[in-house]
Amino acid sequence: MPFRALLKELVLSVDGANGAIILDAEGEAVQWWGRDEIERLHLRAAYVIVMIQTCRATTSSLELGDLCYMVIEYEGARFVVEELESECFIVLEMDPSANIGQAIHRIQPAVENLRREIAA
Repeated sequence: MPFRALLKELVLSVDGANGAIILDAEGEAVQWWGRDEIERLHLRAAYVIVMIQTCRATTSSLELGDLCYMVIEYEGARFVVEELESECFIVLEMDPSANIGQAIHRIQPAVENLRREIAA
């Protein structure tokens, strides 16, 4: 299944999700799917990657281990971020009222499917 279809399936399976994007470590979009405002998704996701890189550097210096996933909340949105492979991330953008537990639950199978696609 193509990346775009997997991202669409993820977004449609989470109440309040607006878009999902795969980014490299510099914040460059690899693939995405969104209900609307794709430019906003790209911009916000790039800021999220800056936060991820900062957190990764901190956890590394403190020898806390690898990040599993991260939840970030701004005034106007929530994000769930997970690393797909080294230097590649998936970011799920949601409304502020979206259910984070549902998002984390739904992102897990999507991540596994994306990892299989990347490996193929």
